[in-house]
Amino acid sequence: MGAINEFRTVVDFDPAGFEPMNLLGLPDQDVLWRNISFDQKTGMGSYLMIMAPGTKCNPHRHNGAEEFYIVEGDLADHDGHLYTAGQFISLAPGSEHFSVTPSGCKLVVTQRGTTTEYLHGEWEAPS
Repeated sequence: MGAINEFRTVVDFDPAGFEPMNLLGLPDQDVLWRNISFDQKTGMGSYLMIMAPGTKCNPHRHNGAEEFYIVEGDLADHDGHLYTAGQFISLAPGSEHFSVTPSGCKLVVTQRGTTTEYLHGEWEAPS
Protein backbone atom coordinates (compact mmCIF):
# COMPACT_ATOMS: atom_id res chain seq x y z
CA MET A 1 0.00 0.00 0.00
CA GLY A 2 1.12 3.52 -0.77
CA ALA A 3 1.09 6.68 1.30
CA ILE A 4 -2.28 8.22 2.04
CA ASN A 5 -1.18 11.74 2.99
CA GLU A 6 -2.66 13.29 -0.16
CA PHE A 7 -6.01 11.65 0.65
CA ARG A 8 -6.17 12.58 4.36
CA THR A 9 -7.63 15.67 6.01
CA VAL A 10 -7.14 16.24 9.74
CA VAL A 11 -8.77 19.22 11.48
CA ASP A 12 -9.54 20.32 15.03
CA PHE A 13 -11.54 23.00 16.82
CA ASP A 14 -8.73 25.60 16.82
CA PRO A 15 -10.69 28.84 16.20
CA ALA A 16 -7.95 30.11 13.87
CA GLY A 17 -9.13 27.66 11.19
CA PHE A 18 -12.79 28.74 11.31
CA GLU A 19 -14.67 31.33 9.27
CA PRO A 20 -18.19 32.80 9.38
CA MET A 21 -20.80 30.40 8.01
CA ASN A 22 -22.84 33.31 6.58
CA LEU A 23 -26.25 31.89 7.40
CA LEU A 24 -29.23 33.89 6.17
CA GLY A 25 -30.25 36.51 8.73
CA LEU A 26 -27.60 35.71 11.37
CA PRO A 27 -24.62 37.85 12.42
CA ASP A 28 -21.38 36.40 11.00
CA GLN A 29 -19.71 35.97 14.38
CA ASP A 30 -22.56 33.80 15.78
CA VAL A 31 -21.94 30.72 13.62
CA LEU A 32 -18.47 29.66 12.53
CA TRP A 33 -17.51 26.65 10.46
CA ARG A 34 -14.49 24.74 9.24
CA ASN A 35 -15.05 22.81 6.04
CA ILE A 36 -13.71 19.27 5.94
CA SER A 37 -15.33 17.79 2.82
CA PHE A 38 -18.59 19.70 2.37
CA ASP A 39 -19.63 20.60 -1.20
CA GLN A 40 -22.14 23.48 -1.17
CA LYS A 41 -23.48 22.59 -4.61
CA THR A 42 -24.47 19.01 -3.72
CA GLY A 43 -24.98 19.55 0.02
CA MET A 44 -22.82 16.49 0.68
CA GLY A 45 -19.96 16.25 3.13
CA SER A 46 -18.80 17.12 6.62
CA TYR A 47 -17.74 20.20 8.58
CA LEU A 48 -17.08 21.43 12.10
CA MET A 49 -19.40 24.10 13.47
CA ILE A 50 -19.24 26.48 16.45
CA MET A 51 -22.40 28.31 17.56
CA ALA A 52 -22.30 31.19 20.05
CA PRO A 53 -24.55 31.05 23.14
CA GLY A 54 -28.15 32.00 22.34
CA THR A 55 -27.76 31.55 18.58
CA LYS A 56 -30.93 30.48 16.78
CA CYS A 57 -30.62 29.14 13.25
CA ASN A 58 -33.28 29.73 10.61
CA PRO A 59 -35.94 27.09 9.96
CA HIS A 60 -34.81 24.71 7.26
CA ARG A 61 -35.67 21.49 5.46
CA HIS A 62 -33.18 18.69 4.98
CA ASN A 63 -33.51 17.38 1.43
CA GLY A 64 -31.02 14.67 2.41
CA ALA A 65 -30.10 13.26 5.81
CA GLU A 66 -28.23 15.39 8.35
CA GLU A 67 -26.22 13.86 11.18
CA PHE A 68 -24.29 15.63 13.88
CA TYR A 69 -22.32 14.86 17.02
CA ILE A 70 -22.30 17.36 19.88
CA VAL A 71 -18.72 17.69 21.07
CA GLU A 72 -19.45 20.42 23.62
CA GLY A 73 -22.46 22.41 24.81
CA ASP A 74 -26.13 21.91 23.99
CA LEU A 75 -28.63 22.43 21.18
CA ALA A 76 -32.44 22.47 21.37
CA ASP A 77 -34.82 21.87 18.47
CA HIS A 78 -37.96 23.96 17.95
CA ASP A 79 -40.02 21.26 19.72
CA GLY A 80 -37.98 21.68 22.91
CA HIS A 81 -35.94 18.48 22.56
CA LEU A 82 -32.52 19.21 24.07
CA TYR A 83 -29.39 17.52 22.71
CA THR A 84 -26.28 17.54 24.89
CA ALA A 85 -22.55 16.85 24.59
CA GLY A 86 -21.75 13.27 23.68
CA GLN A 87 -24.97 12.66 21.72
CA PHE A 88 -25.14 11.70 18.03
CA ILE A 89 -28.26 12.88 16.20
CA SER A 90 -29.58 11.70 12.83
CA LEU A 91 -32.32 13.63 11.01
CA ALA A 92 -33.97 11.89 8.04
CA PRO A 93 -34.46 13.47 4.61
CA GLY A 94 -37.56 15.68 4.64
CA SER A 95 -37.16 16.74 8.27
CA GLU A 96 -37.87 20.42 8.99
CA HIS A 97 -36.76 22.26 12.11
CA PHE A 98 -34.81 25.11 13.63
CA SER A 99 -32.46 24.97 16.59
CA VAL A 100 -31.16 27.23 19.33
CA THR A 101 -28.12 26.73 21.54
CA PRO A 102 -28.65 27.96 25.12
CA SER A 103 -24.98 27.80 26.15
CA GLY A 104 -23.22 27.57 22.77
CA CYS A 105 -21.98 24.38 21.15
CA LYS A 106 -19.38 22.66 19.01
CA LEU A 107 -20.66 20.18 16.44
CA VAL A 108 -19.33 17.71 13.88
CA VAL A 109 -21.88 17.78 11.04
CA THR A 110 -22.39 15.49 8.04
CA GLN A 111 -24.98 16.30 5.39
CA ARG A 112 -26.18 13.99 2.64
CA GLY A 113 -28.07 16.48 0.49
CA THR A 114 -29.01 20.11 0.14
CA THR A 115 -30.87 22.22 2.69
CA THR A 116 -33.70 24.65 1.99
CA GLU A 117 -33.62 27.63 4.38
CA TYR A 118 -36.70 29.63 5.33
CA LEU A 119 -37.00 32.97 7.09
CA HIS A 120 -38.96 32.66 10.35
CA GLY A 121 -42.07 34.26 8.83
CA GLU A 122 -42.09 31.79 5.92
CA TRP A 123 -42.23 28.58 7.95
CA GLU A 124 -44.77 26.80 10.13
CA ALA A 125 -43.54 24.22 12.62
CA PRO A 126 -44.73 20.69 11.81
CA SER A 127 -47.40 19.47 14.22
